[in-house]
Amino acid sequence: MAGLCFSQSGITVTEKIKLVILPAKVATGWDMDEVDFLLGILEEQALELGRFQLFPRTDIQQIMKERNLSELGVTEALEIGKLGGSKYALLLTLTELSSSWNILSLTHSAVARYTIRLYNIENGSLLASKSLESRGASLESAQKAIGEALKATALDIWYELRRFFRLEAYVKSVSGSVVKLAGLDPKLAKKGYVFQIETHTGDVGYVKVVGYDRTDNTVVTQFMYGHRPSEYDIATEYEMMPYKVSLNIGMFSNFFGIGLSAWGAGEQAPLPVYFHLGTFMGNLYGLTPVFLNLGGNINFITVDRINGSFTLGGSFIALIDLSMFEIYEYLFGVFGGLLITYEFNPKSGVYGSLGYAQYLDATGPSGLLIQIGMYF
Repeated sequence: MAGLCFSQSGITVTEKIKLVILPAKVATGWDMDEVDFLLGILEEQALELGRFQLFPRTDIQQIMKERNLSELGVTEALEIGKLGGSKYALLLTLTELSSSWNILSLTHSAVARYTIRLYNIENGSLLASKSLESRGASLESAQKAIGEALKATALDIWYELRRFFRLEAYVKSVSGSVVKLAGLDPKLAKKGYVFQIETHTGDVGYVKVVGYDRTDNTVVTQFMYGHRPSEYDIATEYEMMPYKVSLNIGMFSNFFGIGLSAWGAGEQAPLPVYFHLGTFMGNLYGLTPVFLNLGGNINFITVDRINGSFTLGGSFIALIDLSMFEIYEYLFGVFGGLLITYEFNPKSGVYGSLGYAQYLDATGPSGLLIQIGMYF
């Protein structure tokens, strides 16, 4: 990702905001069917997020047709936004969409490059600008890889919208570990959302949305850790991705290794998953082993900043001749283990895991799998 970052403070949201999403310049590689497909997915995701009222895409298409417009400049975009009563306009400049054959992964891969710009329609000011890159892959065809890249594009823009338009509330009451938030339309704060509360002393605490109280129209949250809030402290939606991603070192069957792990679940990915990709610092049968563990992650205990979960799934090892970049053999098996994390904040911390992997091939390197790492 490159370009100017979105403002760190963003725009605070307490009720639905009127937004129009518009295509600006469309470069080589994109056709209008792909643009329409992307806008359709993005519109669905933005509506599902629940914090926007969108200017209907069919009305935008009709206005562009009447004015014989294939592209939109800033002036035209702001004018269309005003017609729809929108407060903000998101312009997409689609710069590249291409596909190729990846000889290493033996898949079709695609990449979409684009820029998003957010404008205040009332005064025409540019609030934020960011250049992004999204990728997709498919075993079947280049067109399906492009479709996956477009889905990834919509999801990446969805995350930027959520990051920039953050929910804000204030603490109405505190009773034990239950913290009620007011000043926010409760329908906008979905279960599982995390809020950071800045206390009157300048310290911070964290709460997670667990439900709603319709009797007083408040958002009910559970205190997680940090400093306990008081009435009227400000609560702001905490920016975090659905997955925790870590770099780690470990040992497996007397081999030392390095790897990349990810686990978690989110609004766009509700099933809790676990992923671990790495390599051994050595060789197996004279070849370089690259392993992949893929399965589920099930939480069983949370105490303050400490969380415990079980991991279980399938394990795969590819034996690669690096001099020829050729895969000679695959080994298949299963793995299971225990994952313990300690959070510095809701999106970063340290962890350790202890598990076991068993391969179907009798000569496979079955044994204990130990990891330590830091996630972010």
